[in-house]
Amino acid sequence: MTSAIKIENLTKYYGKFKALSSLNLEVDTNTIYAFIGPNGAGKTTTIRTLLGMLNPTEGTVSVLGQHPTQKNTGMFNKIGYLPGELSMYDKLTGNELLKFFGNLKNITDWKYVNELVERLNCEPTKKIKTLSKGNKQKFGLVLAFMHKPELLILDEPTSGLDPFLQQTTIELVQESKNTGATVFLSSHIFSEIDKVAETVGFIKEGELIVEEELEVLKSNAVKTIEIEFKDAPPATLFDSMGNVQKVEAENNSIKLNVTGSLDSVIKEISNYEVLNIISEEPSLEDLFMNYYESK
Repeated sequence: MTSAIKIENLTKYYGKFKALSSLNLEVDTNTIYAFIGPNGAGKTTTIRTLLGMLNPTEGTVSVLGQHPTQKNTGMFNKIGYLPGELSMYDKLTGNELLKFFGNLKNITDWKYVNELVERLNCEPTKKIKTLSKGNKQKFGLVLAFMHKPELLILDEPTSGLDPFLQQTTIELVQESKNTGATVFLSSHIFSEIDKVAETVGFIKEGELIVEEELEVLKSNAVKTIEIEFKDAPPATLFDSMGNVQKVEAENNSIKLNVTGSLDSVIKEISNYEVLNIISEEPSLEDLFMNYYESK
């Protein structure tokens, strides 16, 4: 599989401040990659370098097989971008804004653009300067998706949106992936990443501290399970299991933290009469915090 994005040993300084440190990252085509980290971790610097807004101090960047620079403008017709800090032409109406950028992007499928406007509940007859942050965000999304780009780079795409439109945005991301697009998504809303991401990269202080498929991360994470037995099991029941930590035991119930597979636990308790099992799957936020605090 070819790469839509490939970053090798990317280092970026602002004066003496090192914003990115030997960053290596690769995004396969037709995948959804979630790029997450706290404020100041280097997410925006990475995105601006991908778009040719910033030049690397060291290292190389390839986007859709080309090196992004402001002189290489043709490649940007294949990219849809939504910045974290959205700025638009305030004196235009929504319709005028879409026509202006539509002409720049040589849009021919205006039916699709109108469908986006309708699905996102935009207000196209109002001037941009009169719109709320959330309503401006809707137009930012239309501009990113309207030309059906090969690569979508979305920085906090659901910022300011109500829950219904957050879900609509997630659906648009998934639909784009289903039609062949690659999505590079930066967000602090872990629940939306959890719904669509295939691969997750955690960045801390300009370094990628972990990169893995989301399902692999989850399968290797610590799960909390509570088991209720009909009769109290032996106190030493789980002592020989290296991936199990007993949290508490009360009467006939035991709470455990289990790292990785639950298979060994299930086999062990099959020798006893079990009344109930409650399993708490770790959230993406839990995963991130565990990695962030341990690195």
